[in-house]
Amino acid sequence: MKEYLVEMRSFAAVIDHGGFTAAARATGVSKGLISQQIRRLETVLGAQLLFRSTRKQELTETGAAFLPYCRQITRNAHDAFEAVAALRGTPAGTVRLTVPVSFGEIFLHDIITGFQNLHPRITVELELENRYRDLKSSGLDIAIRAGLTSDPDQVALPLGELSELVCASPDYWQNHAPVMVPQDLTAHNCMINFHYCKDNTWVFFAPNGPQSVLVSGTLRLNHYPLIRNAACAGLGVARLPRYIALPEIHAGRLAPRLENWHSPRSPIYLVYPFQGSLPVKNRLLIDFIRDWFYARPDLLETRQT
Repeated sequence: MKEYLVEMRSFAAVIDHGGFTAAARATGVSKGLISQQIRRLETVLGAQLLFRSTRKQELTETGAAFLPYCRQITRNAHDAFEAVAALRGTPAGTVRLTVPVSFGEIFLHDIITGFQNLHPRITVELELENRYRDLKSSGLDIAIRAGLTSDPDQVALPLGELSELVCASPDYWQNHAPVMVPQDLTAHNCMINFHYCKDNTWVFFAPNGPQSVLVSGTLRLNHYPLIRNAACAGLGVARLPRYIALPEIHAGRLAPRLENWHSPRSPIYLVYPFQGSLPVKNRLLIDFIRDWFYARPDLLETRQT
């Protein structure tokens, strides 16, 4: 029913912007008009879309089923205008990207700055979060993720493999027992990321086989940049992702140990929903992120084919 396209866009805006007032501000119409449009949709559908209260709006079962289609129509409209703009040599629009928190804190400033220097009319909307979200239903265009999902409607481009390094400050190593094999870590104050390491066990691999070590320490955190800061301050031994540890190692603030013992590796992917015609703005950001990591193979142990 093409006569209700504007109403569907308004319904999506109410949910995506968190309410009628914010949706009105984002779409440039009055709050009263948006309310009328939602009621018009409910009338033609013969079902309620929202549970309304003074503080928030919650989706009904019908609203939850209807919302993805409204979001898709809104995206298609944006993409149509952006495709025409791209033909004029001026790519524009918004790309919505979700990235794990520590990953985004380390990389995304440089990536987004470099990208927007090339494409100043493209807006990047970035969400830092560690939980997996369905890209289509959340209105997201691109995600960076560790590991693959079973969703057949997603395209996954490998960026590299995530591995970890055991390190501490030079002062810490100077004042504590040497670490020659993983078992030596049992005599050290090891800082643990309890979000990823539930049982205090660090696993290592070497040519002669794997080895597990039960480590302990006085500091447990769930955020790698904080663990990095504590390690640089000399509080103990950290096991950090390469992309976090290497800048500190190169600067002399951290020193690695057990270089011949490798941590388990996790592939990192750039993920986006499969669609017949990928918007130009999305393709530009996808290509930029992929090429940025391929130019820095040490950070993620990128393997190019």
